[in-house]
Amino acid sequence: MKCDICGKDELLPYKCSYCGGTFCSDHRLPEKHSCEGLYDIPVKVKRDRDIGRRQRSRIAELQKYDPELKVRKNPFEIYGYNNMILAIITVLFALTLIFRPLFNLLALYPYDVYLRPWQLITSIFLHGSFEHYFVNALVLFFFGTELERRVGGKKYLEIFLLSGIFGNVMYVLFSYASGTFTPAVGASGAIYGVMGALAIMAPEIRVLLFFFIPMNIRMAVLLFALYNLLMTPFSLFTGVAYIAHLGGLVVGLYYGDRLRMRRRLRL
Repeated sequence: MKCDICGKDELLPYKCSYCGGTFCSDHRLPEKHSCEGLYDIPVKVKRDRDIGRRQRSRIAELQKYDPELKVRKNPFEIYGYNNMILAIITVLFALTLIFRPLFNLLALYPYDVYLRPWQLITSIFLHGSFEHYFVNALVLFFFGTELERRVGGKKYLEIFLLSGIFGNVMYVLFSYASGTFTPAVGASGAIYGVMGALAIMAPEIRVLLFFFIPMNIRMAVLLFALYNLLMTPFSLFTGVAYIAHLGGLVVGLYYGDRLRMRRRLRL
């Protein structure tokens, strides 16, 4: 299909849920194709992602009286929450290759997590191999950026962290139930939460399953969920924390449904 703006052929065109148009990746954002419903969109977009509309008007009012007034922003607001998360997992991956004791300190060890509870969070940002790191970073780059654009940075961070933490808690419980205590690392649980939230909030998104099969995001998430559910009993042999993926997905679906209902109420 061709983009309504530039006429570019797209294998996976983006259909705007606000104006109904079809666009390429360069013009998919509402502000990039002058969407008719741009200012009626009840979720944050890039034009007001850094600070809310009310804050900006308040700051502008104060700057009338004090032109030297500066607005302080943290790095997450300046560069984007998802980009900062990607930077953190990249730096930690490099550091843990050099300093192995750091990996052992931050990875999730189910048998003594009650002594080192920070592992429930820090293990989300660790990866055991380059392939593990690269795949998670690639998926997070695409899906995380899209979710942050729709819900704003702080809400995105909340979804990401709570999905990862809940996934880790599920893995700890599974470890005690099965009697195996293999260490776990990775952002997969958090990423499943991100994908789950997007599947509920933006069902029009199409993805390339395994990078070449075009598919609706809801169908893709359903297939991933079924696969992880079927593979959970085999975690002892594969070394993959499938239960953590499912735990993260549950949190993402919950948040996606809540945010979708809020959007409908605003409309």
